[in-house]
Amino acid sequence: MTLSMTFLSRFRSLRKIPLRCSLHQRCSMMSRVIKEISEKFEIVLASSSPRRYEIVTQVMGFADVKLMKPSFAEDHDKSLYAGNPTGYVHDTSKSKALGIIEDLKHTEETHASKPKLVICADTVVIDSDENIHEKPQRPELQLGNLLRFRESDGPVKVITSVTLIKWESPQDFTFTQFEEVSEVHFDSDFPLPILYDYVDSGDALDVAGGFKVQSFGGAMIKKINGDFFNVVGLPLNKTFKELYKAAFPLE
Repeated sequence: MTLSMTFLSRFRSLRKIPLRCSLHQRCSMMSRVIKEISEKFEIVLASSSPRRYEIVTQVMGFADVKLMKPSFAEDHDKSLYAGNPTGYVHDTSKSKALGIIEDLKHTEETHASKPKLVICADTVVIDSDENIHEKPQRPELQLGNLLRFRESDGPVKVITSVTLIKWESPQDFTFTQFEEVSEVHFDSDFPLPILYDYVDSGDALDVAGGFKVQSFGGAMIKKINGDFFNVVGLPLNKTFKELYKAAFPLE
């Protein structure tokens, strides 16, 4: 019995060692990669969204992130994008990036600072009828959105278009653009009194569609197909891969 217990104890110890080492190594590797990217480039988030800032700083792990607010008014005519909501969010993100490029060209510190990786993004929610929903701003619009999503026969789509600018100088910059689509299935049986209370709380008037999946708004949702962070406001997987490719183009 004693021998058996001793062997079992050693076996358990041996099993734990690789797991701890592997986890430590992975964490160290991520810290190293983030540090190397940050040493080569200034990371700039061209957004006023607190959610995107949290994803870049707390989830990805970039400590020093400069914020810039895009000057683009987000006034593209939606009627020109009937049946093409992806085109709308694509053009909005690109217009934000072009505005940021002009701002960088006219900023004196830009000429002397190190290269930058600038993240621009736009997120919209598309219902089953292909209607584009942005920030509702008013409770009555938010309520209309949520009732429509709740009663929808299929999922609503959350589309984020990200434009990544690799800025070396005012004469040397490139940008890469990509989209991510996540499907959000709302619960058609979610209690209406609670939905009304959610609207009355004033939460999520400042986010696309009028719901925050990362807070109580997530209680209205049965399932998400795709990148969860895309629904929050910035696709984690694709954004990080593009940052890595921009920082280490030959790897």
